[in-house]
Amino acid sequence: MTSGNLENLPENPPVKKKAGRPRKNVEIIGQPGDSTDDGGKLTDRQRAILRIVIQEFIVTAAPVSSEAIVNKYHLPYSPATVRNEMAELEQGGYISHPHTSAGRIPSDLGYRYYVEHLMERSGGLSSVEQNTIQHQFYQLQMEFTEWLRLAASVTAHTAHNAALVSTPRVYDNRLKYVQLIAVQERAALLVIVTQDGSVKEQMLSLDDAVTQNELTQVTNRLNTLLSNLNRPKMEARIKDWPDDLNKVIANRMVDTFKALDRYKDAQIYRDGLVNILNQPEFSDIGRVRQVVQVIETSQTITNIIPEVLSSDGNAVQVIIGGDNRFDDLRLLSVVLARYGIDGQMAGVVGIVGPTRMEYNRSISTVQYIANLLSGLVTERRG
Repeated sequence: MTSGNLENLPENPPVKKKAGRPRKNVEIIGQPGDSTDDGGKLTDRQRAILRIVIQEFIVTAAPVSSEAIVNKYHLPYSPATVRNEMAELEQGGYISHPHTSAGRIPSDLGYRYYVEHLMERSGGLSSVEQNTIQHQFYQLQMEFTEWLRLAASVTAHTAHNAALVSTPRVYDNRLKYVQLIAVQERAALLVIVTQDGSVKEQMLSLDDAVTQNELTQVTNRLNTLLSNLNRPKMEARIKDWPDDLNKVIANRMVDTFKALDRYKDAQIYRDGLVNILNQPEFSDIGRVRQVVQVIETSQTITNIIPEVLSSDGNAVQVIIGGDNRFDDLRLLSVVLARYGIDGQMAGVVGIVGPTRMEYNRSISTVQYIANLLSGLVTERRG
């Protein structure tokens, strides 16, 4: 952050969207009554000082003093005046005063107010960064799961935090094609590819010895009769089939589609844990354990994803310090955006980091990656 006047805090240039649906809104997830709409309670000077405190703390991770603010931003106020305003902000719960320091640090309420009212809505990612990210996705033809792994890696690298990307919930899974590959005389590999590009594989144990030629014949028949059907239509189609190998394989396919329709089976790709562990907030081993548990094994993130998928609109959703609902997130903030095709399929791109995260960059990153994935999904489904 550079020095400057109070009225001229640094702003990021606008970013031209290149793929997917535009997303502009940000929604803070919290308990009823957690809104930071102050109704004019904060003066313009207090809002400006709060913005400086938060932006300075995001960069330095050190408590911010009134003297530092006045000297760096050349404010037309004395340190005592700024100190009095900071005392008012502290009384309102927007900042707090560590016992070992003369400076102040933002509270969760302060961060919420910043994201809702003070943070720049434009910028976050430069056009060069957007072009670089887009090139990584389009330079190679990939399976959809590879795109999701890439999305997690790119999101973590760009936002300098941990990232998560969920496989999409498909509201109408349909068969693209099926393939059977002989492995042994009485064993075959069943490969199912859905219209959204998802691939499911499973080994089948067969009662009788079967040749690859016989499996190919079954494959051709199943693709002819079941291609582009969803699970209910598939079940209706095979209901009166004779109990031969065709129906045995078809029943296994129906079971696979039942599993796909249960979103609890969704996979979450994670990346960038080391980015969080390198932050000064997590030098304590106890906090390290907590963060690792949240990102790698906790059900909290998994339970939040359906909320994002079922929410109205396309707003990026931000959870700060657990928002009094998620105790294991009290040291963290989570930024989530939905990707997919409305009414057909949807997944989530997210960033997990300390509450002292660079919110504008994190929000811009999940917006852009979600837009890219939405575009890729739309192209793939044709």
